[in-house]
Amino acid sequence: MPRQPDQRDYVLEVRGKIVSRKHVGSHYHKTSTAASKAFLENAPVDVQLQIGHHNTIEENKQILSAIISCIIFCGIHDLPLRGKEGSEGVFFDLLNLRIDSGDEALKSHSDNCQKNAVYTSPTIQNEIIQLCGEVIKEKIIEDCKRAKAYAVMADETADISGKEQLSIGLRFYDESQKIIREDFVGYIELKYQDASTIASAIQSFLENNFSVDNCVGFGFDGCSTTAGKEGGVQAILKKKYAKSLFFHCCSLRLNLVVNDTRKLPEIRNRIATVKDTITFFRESPARRKSVPNLSRLSLGHLSVEGNYATRKSAYQLHCARYFAILGPVVNVLQGKSMDLVMVKKHIDDILDVIKEDRQDVENVSYDLFKKSLDIAEKVGVELSVPRVTQKQVYRSNPPSESAVEYWKRSIIIPYLDSLTSSLDARFSNENTPAFSLTYLHPSSMLKMASKYFKNNAKSFMEFYKLCDVSAELDLWYNIWKKKNLAEDKLTDIEVAALLEEANVFFPATRHALLILSAFPSTTATVERSFSTLRRAKTWLMSTMGDDRLTGMCLMNVHRKFLKESQDCIVKKVLGKFSLNPRQCY
Repeated sequence: MPRQPDQRDYVLEVRGKIVSRKHVGSHYHKTSTAASKAFLENAPVDVQLQIGHHNTIEENKQILSAIISCIIFCGIHDLPLRGKEGSEGVFFDLLNLRIDSGDEALKSHSDNCQKNAVYTSPTIQNEIIQLCGEVIKEKIIEDCKRAKAYAVMADETADISGKEQLSIGLRFYDESQKIIREDFVGYIELKYQDASTIASAIQSFLENNFSVDNCVGFGFDGCSTTAGKEGGVQAILKKKYAKSLFFHCCSLRLNLVVNDTRKLPEIRNRIATVKDTITFFRESPARRKSVPNLSRLSLGHLSVEGNYATRKSAYQLHCARYFAILGPVVNVLQGKSMDLVMVKKHIDDILDVIKEDRQDVENVSYDLFKKSLDIAEKVGVELSVPRVTQKQVYRSNPPSESAVEYWKRSIIIPYLDSLTSSLDARFSNENTPAFSLTYLHPSSMLKMASKYFKNNAKSFMEFYKLCDVSAELDLWYNIWKKKNLAEDKLTDIEVAALLEEANVFFPATRHALLILSAFPSTTATVERSFSTLRRAKTWLMSTMGDDRLTGMCLMNVHRKFLKESQDCIVKKVLGKFSLNPRQCY
């Protein structure tokens, strides 16, 4: 009589199925299967071995490509890879999503791989993230090396763990895309915040990647550590990079122009209203409701509607007239394609408006006062002249016969004069060789006679040793003069457009324009990377290493590039990954 199967037989059967399933996915089984198939097809033994080995490599590449793609997705969208547990998080959910979507190779790998060859451990993740950052950085540096001139931008900030991070950026003209590029290339951790440490970090980055001769500028903020003429970062770097000029960020200079007006007591009180704007909308749910609706987000509108406190505060904020002129210009100056010529144009436009108001201060004061009276009546605020005494120390005490005369002398005239003098001082032509290059632009060139134009060009020709430009100056001047373009059209021409005009017949002039295009107008590009830094390194990820941090931030900042050429990036990362010997995880 046959024996009935018991629990032991069942266990042996299950164990046999598990072993068989693992064997099917093993390297030995796959190699033997390919070899037997080749043997049946009468293929030579060496060919059989090569085919089996090649098939295994291709399968491994397919699996690793899927893993790399998931990591890139997390980097592009600024997502944390790991969760609380080792097998939790966005990264593993993406892998499971690919398996559920029909990725049989990844499913087979997940079910049958050896425990020391899963390739999803934190160590492997960090290595892949670092390699992704290296590929992006190498691509930017490769493009920058092809340019005849480049500039370096840098700014530092502290991350959530208290480490000081120096953000590095490059500015150059891309010949293939015909555009001026400003690209963030990574962070460097600073042990100290003194000028020598920062300068050493920047110099080490440049020496490892670039030629000294092609560096034409450094863009920093205006603090004494970086901008100091004797011991600042720019002074230290200039000893090695003699042709590199220091450029103070134009957006920060414009901010200093506004701060300069704080020297006047009345203006200082008015500038404080900028801080009150944030509080004004936060302190009331009714005001916050108007923020999403742009048509209702008008201080003039709120100064008429709402309760008494809302009307009064909105009226005061609405009176900040010239901030509305400076605000849009600050946004424009942060564009990557902005050059010194366009910066000068925007600053000149601001000066023209302010100087016109200063010359016509009587009518300007009357118009402002009339509008203020109309709004004051609607919100229930009385406009009055402060008490005047014979001797006043702490506030203005100008003689006046009327309220409009008092406010004109105490606020409007000092404010306009302060803005004018500060703009002239902050945006002076301090870098003579750099600003002499702007004379190659038609808007500046055609305002002077040919001989004066050639005389002014000597400054940059001697500094940058561009003697060949001299032979092209007359022809360059005459060509633009014959175009007979209107002045407004000349001022709208960007340096990038001039480079195409000089592409064939003006090689030396084009070289000079390439230097001009590389000059950084702001440090907005490296400052924008600070937002990515705060999203990538949070309290929950404060122990993140520097290589992982730089890789994650580079993927997020350059997400457009990754999306457009992800297949190529994955192949390069896979190639670098295969070169490094490692223990499997």
